[in-house]
Amino acid sequence: MAVVGEIVGRKYEIVRLIGEGGMSRVYLAMDTKLNKQWAIKEIKPVDSPTEREIIRKSLVTETNIMKRLDHPALPRITDLINEGGKLYVVMDYIEGEPLSRILKEQGPQAQEDVIEWGKQLCDVLDYLHAQDPPIIYRDMKPGNVMLKPDGTVKIIDFGIARQYREESQEQKGRADDTTMLGTRGYAAPEQFGGLGQTDARTDVYCLGATMYHLLTGKSPADPPYVMHPIRQVDATLSPGLESIVSKATQQNPDKRYSSCAEMLYELENYETVDDAHRKRLKGTWHLFLGVCAAAAACVVIGIAALIGAQVTRQSDYSTQIELAEAETSQAQAAGHYLSAISISPGDTQAYLGLIALYKQDGSFSTAEEAQLLSVVTPNLAHLQSDSGSYAALSYEIGKLYWYYYDYASDAGENRLTRIKSASKWMKDAASYDGFSNQALAQVYAGIAAFNNDIVARINEGGDEGSYEPYFHNLQKLNDMVSDEGNDVVLLETSSLTTDALQVYARKFRADGITRVEMEALGEKAVSNARGVHPTTTKLDLEQESILAGEMVVRTAIGDAFIDARSLS
Repeated sequence: MAVVGEIVGRKYEIVRLIGEGGMSRVYLAMDTKLNKQWAIKEIKPVDSPTEREIIRKSLVTETNIMKRLDHPALPRITDLINEGGKLYVVMDYIEGEPLSRILKEQGPQAQEDVIEWGKQLCDVLDYLHAQDPPIIYRDMKPGNVMLKPDGTVKIIDFGIARQYREESQEQKGRADDTTMLGTRGYAAPEQFGGLGQTDARTDVYCLGATMYHLLTGKSPADPPYVMHPIRQVDATLSPGLESIVSKATQQNPDKRYSSCAEMLYELENYETVDDAHRKRLKGTWHLFLGVCAAAAACVVIGIAALIGAQVTRQSDYSTQIELAEAETSQAQAAGHYLSAISISPGDTQAYLGLIALYKQDGSFSTAEEAQLLSVVTPNLAHLQSDSGSYAALSYEIGKLYWYYYDYASDAGENRLTRIKSASKWMKDAASYDGFSNQALAQVYAGIAAFNNDIVARINEGGDEGSYEPYFHNLQKLNDMVSDEGNDVVLLETSSLTTDALQVYARKFRADGITRVEMEALGEKAVSNARGVHPTTTKLDLEQESILAGEMVVRTAIGDAFIDARSLS
């Protein structure tokens, strides 16, 4: 870590730390020869040679791209320094604040401001796309947009930008072009490996997601990673602007704006959509009055037609369900379920069939998640009209995330992501009185709330009292899943429990949990795991890990009850 007063590259004197991220620190530095301020990004050292090489390539890419660009919304990169094994990037110092900080401190931003920022960002992205070859930015989000005191914006961090290739790497038999690049929530579906090639429409999506966050204050990076129409969040927002954000964030790239220039034109003329909307409302009212008079004469005919249409719809719906259940191809089966949903979006049978389909291979992928949310999100109003059915669906979606979601390669990160993603759905299911699995949904929701909040509480020194309810929820979960007979559920619950006993044994004791209670819970979790007969290598390894760690759990519990005075 650089220190104040240190000289980097023989001429850049470190003045102060101005920002820090997961892989870098940014300092304000003074050029001792030119008497000019610069920002210097110091890349944090990593042990893995592979990771070091990836970071080095990313920096070289960013530097090479930025050195040949000239746009008022882009910072200049002037130097790349490799000194004493440390990497430094020298760039323009931008006075201002990232929009992420402004959002955190002030909440949703004024519509007029967001539109102005959106137009500036469209302009700079269109400039990048106009390069030869085009440059696709791929990481638009509030944290990468700096707002200057004069109201203009600059985008930063080109570490994952790439030059567009007409023939994608996937077409050549490789998958390194668009594999998990971008920030979850803001990234377009095609930025996740196997879902297509990134192009200008990818940046359209990222900008639309950024504008959604700025307008609503709701981060698309928070589970369940859903962007509702902005006027559902704030009815005072413009219908025209809602249309623009909605089109920009379509899952299918073909349904988005084809370019940022096209999106810019729409932002400059969004009020014309509002005027048209008002005219339609006025026309609809006059039409309504006329229709009311005619409608009375058509009631009998209409009822008969409605009954006939309903019978036809139900028949078509059942046919699609039957075809899905008989289909051996998972992709074809999913297509039939999606067709059924389009026929009757308020009926949960097709959604539940889709969820069961995703579980078959033991992994709920990000592509499957995008497919599921593409039909659940726009139909929430239909689904929520039947509270009992919606509670059951929410519970099943929650379990799908909790046990099967395959987002990250790191097991610890993946579990936390799974739990956070399941949290909203379990909370919804737990809120419906009379739902048969309400008690278990409440347990899941309680465990999720603990995992979502505990790090912040520890940092704030307010975690006391949090561990006792968490322990009892783990007890209930282990008891409730014992008879479920699902190997995935049993092993994940056992793993979650034994990990918690290792990490929080002292905290449990401080909150009044006895040694006998902890040991009993550990034995219950291990017993559940031992009773599983794995049918896949993945489950076999998970069972082995739990059983191998039995003594580690016992030791952690024993250590938690060794008083400091007995060691002196």
